[in-house]
Amino acid sequence: MIRSLLSGVSGLRNHQIRMDVVANNIANVNTTSFKAGRTNFREILSQNIRGNSMSHVGTDSVNPAQVGLGIAVQSIDLLFSQGSPTTTNRVLDVMIDGNGFFRVASMQFDGADPTVIDYFYTRDGSFYVNDQGYLVNSSGLYVLGVGHSEYLDTEGINDVINRVYEVDEDFFGEPIRLFNPEADDGDEIANALTSLRIDPNGLVFVNGIVDRAALLLVDNYTNPENLTRLGANLYEVPLVGADADDRNPSNVGWGVPASGYGQGKLVSGALEMSNVDLSTEFANMIITQRGYQANARVITTSDDMLGELINLKR
Repeated sequence: MIRSLLSGVSGLRNHQIRMDVVANNIANVNTTSFKAGRTNFREILSQNIRGNSMSHVGTDSVNPAQVGLGIAVQSIDLLFSQGSPTTTNRVLDVMIDGNGFFRVASMQFDGADPTVIDYFYTRDGSFYVNDQGYLVNSSGLYVLGVGHSEYLDTEGINDVINRVYEVDEDFFGEPIRLFNPEADDGDEIANALTSLRIDPNGLVFVNGIVDRAALLLVDNYTNPENLTRLGANLYEVPLVGADADDRNPSNVGWGVPASGYGQGKLVSGALEMSNVDLSTEFANMIITQRGYQANARVITTSDDMLGELINLKR
């Protein structure tokens, strides 16, 4: 009798977790680039009532008799299917059409040399330009790519793309600076931002001049379901390297958008919507509710049976 009570309790507890995931999906139905979660269950331990035996000549085999002891959460997966695009007509709203993540970072500036404190992934391409001319996201994290002219071939777009087609294994991205308010008119970087354009390969044209361009890169991480959500549309980047001072992301999928290594292309003037399917979530909510009710009924029925057992003493 106690087994059925504990199985019912495990069913209540884990169906509540599934309902929490469904509720979070529905709450984020309009969150930019949100990826829906999915809960999978597994059976937990089974108690052996009778063991099995091998079949011998003239003797039939005996199958085991086991009683299951309830369920547990097997996994809560992230579904990285593409969300629908929504047009914003804002140049700094950039959607990844296909695989990959933007790489952003918290930075520390020691004079003119920026140092990365921590890396993050995001699919949310709603970017802004701060007062120092750097490209940042809504949380103030710096968008990484190729941000200095010395990394770019200034003779044309094709040369730029070919030169950064394969990112060096020791290049993990740098903050993209579109202008410097303290720059003189003769400097290689503009002192103001008057026009901006971003092409599908990530090349950023500042004031229409190629030699003042930057390059947005995309990281096609091969196992996105392994990422940890951190909130604010951010994911934790798995780092490699044992030395705490030399831990960086893997550059296996890090490169130019739509360059042939699996990275999606960029679409300026659009954002990726949540991939939550409300019809699926409402169906899952009904299934979860009925599962919860059935497990609650198991508990009340087991309690009634215990009551009948206790009443035998009267």
